[in-house]
Amino acid sequence: MKDKVLLIAFLAASLWAGWWAFYLIGVHWDAVYEVEGAACGPEGGCSAVLQSSDAEIFGIPVSVPAVPMFLFLAVLGGLVLADRFDRARLATLGTLCAGVGLLYGGWLLFKMVYYIDSICQFCLVMDGSNLAVLVLALFLHPDGPKGALKSIAGLPAHLKGMTPELLLAPVVLVGMFAVQAATVREAPPEESVVVETTPAPTVTPASSATPARPTATPRRPTGAPPPGTRRLVLPDEVVDLAIDSSVPFKGPAGAEVTIVLFEDFQCPYCKKLTGNIETLLDDPAYASRVRVGFMHFPMHSSCNDTGLNKDMHKFACGAAMASVCAEQQGRFWEMHDVLFRNNGRLRGSHIRSYAREIGLDMDAWNACLQDPATKEKIMADARVGKAGGVRGTPALFIGGRRLVGAQPVESLKAAIDVVVEGTEGRVLLDVELEGETIGDLEGAAPTVTLQGPDGPFTIDAFEASIDRGAAVSRAGVPPARSVTWYDARDACEAAGKRLCTEQEWMIACTGAEQIDEDKDGILSRDLLQGRQHAYGEHYREGWCADSRKSDDLRELLTGNHPRCATPEGVYDLEGVTKEWIGLSPDQAVTKGGSYKSGASARCGYYKDSDAPDAREDTIGFRCCSGGDPDADATADEYPGGKVGDTVQDFSGERPDGGVYGTEQLRGSPFIMTFWATWCEPCKKELPALAEAYDKHQGEGLKVIAINVDSDASKVAPFLERTPLPFPVIFDTDKSIMDAFQSRSGGVPLTFWVERDGTIRQRTTGYDDSAHAQFMRNVEALLER
Repeated sequence: MKDKVLLIAFLAASLWAGWWAFYLIGVHWDAVYEVEGAACGPEGGCSAVLQSSDAEIFGIPVSVPAVPMFLFLAVLGGLVLADRFDRARLATLGTLCAGVGLLYGGWLLFKMVYYIDSICQFCLVMDGSNLAVLVLALFLHPDGPKGALKSIAGLPAHLKGMTPELLLAPVVLVGMFAVQAATVREAPPEESVVVETTPAPTVTPASSATPARPTATPRRPTGAPPPGTRRLVLPDEVVDLAIDSSVPFKGPAGAEVTIVLFEDFQCPYCKKLTGNIETLLDDPAYASRVRVGFMHFPMHSSCNDTGLNKDMHKFACGAAMASVCAEQQGRFWEMHDVLFRNNGRLRGSHIRSYAREIGLDMDAWNACLQDPATKEKIMADARVGKAGGVRGTPALFIGGRRLVGAQPVESLKAAIDVVVEGTEGRVLLDVELEGETIGDLEGAAPTVTLQGPDGPFTIDAFEASIDRGAAVSRAGVPPARSVTWYDARDACEAAGKRLCTEQEWMIACTGAEQIDEDKDGILSRDLLQGRQHAYGEHYREGWCADSRKSDDLRELLTGNHPRCATPEGVYDLEGVTKEWIGLSPDQAVTKGGSYKSGASARCGYYKDSDAPDAREDTIGFRCCSGGDPDADATADEYPGGKVGDTVQDFSGERPDGGVYGTEQLRGSPFIMTFWATWCEPCKKELPALAEAYDKHQGEGLKVIAINVDSDASKVAPFLERTPLPFPVIFDTDKSIMDAFQSRSGGVPLTFWVERDGTIRQRTTGYDDSAHAQFMRNVEALLER
């Protein structure tokens, strides 16, 4: 009996490991193509790992071979249960396969810690799955772990005639290519994203006098976890790069150290490295000692013939050509800066606008783009990089020694020091990072008055705390957190103020008035005017509270990051909490980024997926007053379609031809969900809704599922596979969904409506791990 239980556990662990490896493939592609809102997004913590070259083998995600391998083990486990295969042989194969997988996982973990400087939680789950299969396989052997290990050592001598073992390699190989073919993704079409462009005229304080800025000496926080170190490995080989006169340089010609960058303008980590290089050059101790050159290594085969594993950045070649043609007019670095600043918008029309903005001769520039020599220059750069060992971006050579990745400023300085000192041979250093710095403020003004498009307005210098129901702007106190938009509105009104408009918040953060180019009413998705961060152009790690670790239990305080301030004296616009803005629930969004946002915290940060009644530990607010906000900012765009409203009337056609809507729902608590047949989270939420409906329909609960597929014919086959006990109606043109506050337009989008017709709650997405909370939401709805 014990052996059977062990065998069933082994089979289950193998199936789980195979499924998780398959799931990890999707997470990998989400990371590679930077899918917004994906599990591995900016706040997910593993994108850096899955975007690295270590996460792929010959262009195939490392988790792909694990799928057929573990499924093969599961099949053999089933054969053992049926007494058609030997248990000892299964244990031997399981130990071998899981052991190899665990060794690779350990190597990747080493790379995460010492080179990539980021941990992939999804990869750790895979490692745990490997470990579970390994342990079970070891004890599955009739002679125990020693017998399993001994049989592996003798495996080559016993392969003759052992057909299942011989099938392992071809099964994994064929299965690997089948899984890869089924799961590989092309880069998604470029969508509207938060982008930046050249600065607009700076907004100055409304008063003629420059506000006095309090001073505070930054220090490392007491009780904070150590900032950590970054492993710096300088190889002993000094590469003599074939650099010609076509390579643009900046810095003194006689500098002690030459840095040569190989970058791709669409690469997000290249953008980060560029910011670190600029920070380095801002330091007088290094600026005079360093000369920086730029060479092209676009991650796309149309202009890089060095044998890339896959094409990653489809706009990289156009951007590279644009910069080469700008160099012909002596304007390479201006184009370099604007391309990296806007590396989310690199279509041809965007790049042409940048060329005009920096004042290029457009006829000459366009002619250069058509010249075959332009592309040849880029390909020649890439070949030079490959000869020096470059396989991906970003890569750089400091004094001829190759480094990879977005090296932090501290590592750049340490490498320069090594080169200047003339140290020979391989160098390995643990470079201490600066980490988060704080400082107490005294005498800081609680508000700052700035000039808006319609006159002066005043914004709180600090994120709000709440005292007796009223918002307070004060340094050195915990900010209000887990507040809804309604809470924030009421607290501002109790203080004689209001919430800020998006334009006001953006003026305070960027120092410039924003332009609604596409006339959609959202400024954060247009070209950003002014600085990218409250404190300046480039991201500075540790200046704001935007990278707190999960084990950092220190209290967050307002204004105790003195570097996280605008020149005008507004503090913590990024990094403590995401801040509610908007004068009505329709306009309620969060801005800036929180202590969990890392480098994604910035002036352009904009999140509209939270309902106005959302409560999160990462959400706070600050208040504004004065000015003359546009009356449209308080217009009700979704009457009867947002939290707190009485639900509007709607109806739609059912698959059987009948009509169903609010007339049939009136007087009952009900849940309405917008869904689509292609939506994976919808496929999880619908059964949960069916479970809730079956359990509570006797208490009056009703559910309606509104399908938003443009092709209604897809619904019937879906419902045959997944029958639903509640009504389904069609919304093929999304007219019903558009009348509700859908925000990002994603599905599933679910509204929870009380007996009296009041919309109590709005939720987006569904996760099996939150099933218990989902059912509690149902019970809370019935209690109203």
